[in-house]
Amino acid sequence: MITRERGYALFLGALLIVIILSPMSVNGEESQQCCSQTEFDLFLLGDSDDGFISPFYSDLEQDPVEEIVTSSIGGEVKIGTWEVIWRTEGEYSAEIWNFVIPYELQEAAGFTINATLEVKVGGNTYQGTLSMPELMFTGQGEIQIPVNVGQGTLSEGDVIEITLNVQNLIFSNPGDENTGVKFLWGSEEYNAHMSVKLPLLEIIMNEASVLGNLAYFPVLIKSGFEDRMWSGSEGKAKVQNLEISDSPIAILREEGVEVTFVWEIPDNLNGEIRFDFELVPQPGLILELNKTHDITIGGGDGQNDWYPENEPLRTGGAELDINVDAIFKGNLVERQVSIEFDGSMSQWIRWGLDNIGNNTLDSNSWWKNLNEYSNSIKSSEKHNGKVDDSEILALQNHLIGSKSDLKSFFANGLFLEIESIIGVDPVELGPTTIDINMGKSRAFSSEEIIITIESSYRVEEGQRQLLVENFVRPSAEKYWTEISLLIGMKTNMLTGLGDIYADEMNYELRRWIIMEVITVEDKDIDSDTEFRIEFVPPNSFLFSPLVSAMMSVLALSISLMIGLALTKRRARVPTMITILVLGSLAFSIYWMGLPMQIVLGIVSTSILLVFPISLVSPSSGTIEKISKKIGGPHVKCPSCGKSNLVQSNVRPLRMPCSECNSILRIEA
Repeated sequence: MITRERGYALFLGALLIVIILSPMSVNGEESQQCCSQTEFDLFLLGDSDDGFISPFYSDLEQDPVEEIVTSSIGGEVKIGTWEVIWRTEGEYSAEIWNFVIPYELQEAAGFTINATLEVKVGGNTYQGTLSMPELMFTGQGEIQIPVNVGQGTLSEGDVIEITLNVQNLIFSNPGDENTGVKFLWGSEEYNAHMSVKLPLLEIIMNEASVLGNLAYFPVLIKSGFEDRMWSGSEGKAKVQNLEISDSPIAILREEGVEVTFVWEIPDNLNGEIRFDFELVPQPGLILELNKTHDITIGGGDGQNDWYPENEPLRTGGAELDINVDAIFKGNLVERQVSIEFDGSMSQWIRWGLDNIGNNTLDSNSWWKNLNEYSNSIKSSEKHNGKVDDSEILALQNHLIGSKSDLKSFFANGLFLEIESIIGVDPVELGPTTIDINMGKSRAFSSEEIIITIESSYRVEEGQRQLLVENFVRPSAEKYWTEISLLIGMKTNMLTGLGDIYADEMNYELRRWIIMEVITVEDKDIDSDTEFRIEFVPPNSFLFSPLVSAMMSVLALSISLMIGLALTKRRARVPTMITILVLGSLAFSIYWMGLPMQIVLGIVSTSILLVFPISLVSPSSGTIEKISKKIGGPHVKCPSCGKSNLVQSNVRPLRMPCSECNSILRIEA
């Protein structure tokens, strides 16, 4: 009996220890889903003969596409055709789809029009018409055409096509040959669209998981747009009504894109928590879903380093900050380039480094380029949930070992043109060092990563040299959501930057006696902006900061001496004012960094102007005569030659000289 009781006691004790030491667990409700059929807009994009439609507001450009009809017509004119391959299966109900396209009237009082809109949905064709010859359109506005769409079914791969034709276009009181009506689409201001109700996507909230003090909430977005449904939309998540600030992990799945949000669990949290997810592909279309999870705190001894099995996407949003510190030494440029980024691009780097030598990598994965370094990494460090020193060293050696590999990493990995940042093709670089700083954590996260490149290259005098140009590679996807740039380049006292050529980017040039400094700063660069800054190193030392300053001082000194010599018996004020004004102007332009030719031209002008100004200045005798006429009689002191004003009419008169205090006697 005692033995049995001891057995029960041991069993209960062991069970209690297991419960206490077990890690945190999450019990979620059944998977929840939403949004099988949704009302939304399909925006018209692209050229009229090769257009496409998209549900993403972020695809709209700044400038619209235009199609102009410039004369009255009785027949039919095709405005454009737009289409998309739909990859989301499902049924759609009978609805009225509304087509809207903005217009602008040119050089006419108004116009009347008939229009036909043909809509193809898979194998079905629907048509809407605008037949209002009695309605006059004026100025600018929108043309709306309703289309009755019957019930049907969409299969994967079906094409949705929209074609707009106009007929019987007649202008009222037309002007010159520029009379016409302009149809616009494809921009935020002119967002022509078709309002539809179709199966767009399906959002599934799966079971959450916990590892250590981190909770992972996976959300599967199933749509025919794959990862674009996430990267082209605005999305966020909340836990207990508090927004998760860290970038989520986005992974492309066969059925769509899985977005996993990571949340750090507060200490001693027990019970149910609510997780809310929101996706906004376009204004007015807010897709929301929530799920409740029951969290129980255990021992909490799990690891915090959690990596996905598949390569994460780079399109989830990342901030890019580029800092360049350069020194120009006449025939040599030394640059230190710091490239800082976070978000999904940081996740991609961390995951890739930990998967060097992974045989399951996708065939087009950039990280397959590092498979040759697999033997240099210990087995215990491979896929161990963190970035090790050996993995960082492998990437550094790969980038330093070949300039083409350096270009490939930035171009195909980070989608940046490295030659646009460093100023030359990497092949022309001298000895190069690369440092990779993983920031505060080596774990899988969206923490900031800093890549620093130090190198130098030679330049030729008199030839244009690139300082910076647009460095984000054109792509259908948007990898960088925020881009900032800071460049500082300075010279020595015997080297100048010469002429500066800037296009679509501002800069500040300051010239000091011992150096020139050019600064380029922009904290909000549009990835689509085309900009470029170049400089032309001068061929002569005359345009260096020190020599040009010395020449300016010398020229002004010569002007001053000539002016003093020519005005011994003349008024000096006009000459001195001229030299002072031109000297101040020259040094202001010198400091502001305007072309050195202007500075030297101004100081040279001061030498030329001092001659005529000095020669036309009135003589001392003329000034004395003028003073007598203006101020009354004067008497000249025989001792010092000073002309003294006589302020009394009493005669004889004794008065002291205002210069030497000699007593002057005036008899009459």
